[in-house]
Amino acid sequence: MSNGLVSIIIPVFNRENLIAETLISIQNQTYSNWECIVVDDGSTDETVEIVTSFAKNDQRITVVHRPVELSKGANSCRNYGFERSSGEYVNWFDSDDVMLPDFLEKKVNTFTPNLDFVIASGYYWDANTDEKTVLKIEQTPNLYEDFAMWKIKIITNSVLFRKSFLQNKPLFNPRMKRGQEAEYFTRLFFDCQPNQYQIIAHFGFLYRQHEETKSSKNAVYNKGYKESLLFFLSENFTRSEQIKSAVLLDFFYDKLVKLLFTSNSYQHDEVTKAIINDFFPKLKKYNYFKALELILFSKLMVVIKKSPYILRNRWLKFKFKWNG
Repeated sequence: MSNGLVSIIIPVFNRENLIAETLISIQNQTYSNWECIVVDDGSTDETVEIVTSFAKNDQRITVVHRPVELSKGANSCRNYGFERSSGEYVNWFDSDDVMLPDFLEKKVNTFTPNLDFVIASGYYWDANTDEKTVLKIEQTPNLYEDFAMWKIKIITNSVLFRKSFLQNKPLFNPRMKRGQEAEYFTRLFFDCQPNQYQIIAHFGFLYRQHEETKSSKNAVYNKGYKESLLFFLSENFTRSEQIKSAVLLDFFYDKLVKLLFTSNSYQHDEVTKAIINDFFPKLKKYNYFKALELILFSKLMVVIKKSPYILRNRWLKFKFKWNG
């Protein structure tokens, strides 16, 4: 059993109506050896004043401000919080979520000297109805593959890291507009072996659901989000090539084809042309003629500004000899 200091790092922006509930849940932890670093991203409401009042009464809580030279966003705040942290362990957490009392204790007590991180889970939570739904999690020796395909639900709150494991590694990508933890965790999990981590069947936090997390909001096309998605899919297609995983290559090929048709429908040339010019040529080594069809007809789609579903459905049925 460890009693090491846990650094809880929380990026925050305009959460005056929620941050107090988050901080109270941290103060109510059964494991008390923690520090909480709240990194403000330029809030214009009463967020900083609320956190400051907590910090005055609890020396374990600190509020700092994102340096102006760092790009705005939660990722820069997470990275800066890491620089300011002193703990043996690190757990990033979101400013609108709630820790259940044994959130830290269960994970800290799972650590053994050979483990680099412990993964637990929580609940999707509708605060209006108090309805909770389990985020699926189970033990797996294929952490990268199962997470990349979203077979197991791991979010920012889920992982307690040994800080020494993270040092000298790139952290969150400030350019990502969405899917930050997915991009970070796939990058981190890619080289990990099963003896480096432990997944425990414990549900220790409430992952608050907002209107903006629901499908009606997500249906709005956001160029920044789609560019982040393209980066995530492309990077992981390349990783899948390295490990020669046909399952993953099929998965990311499928996602990239769908993204092509969506981006072309919205005339988002940056994404559309990147898929045509950078991704599709990679497929020539697996099937030259199929790849050529993808390239030529995609270019025609851009010219005519149409995205025929007959082509989309045809291309989604393409099979490549990934290991051939």
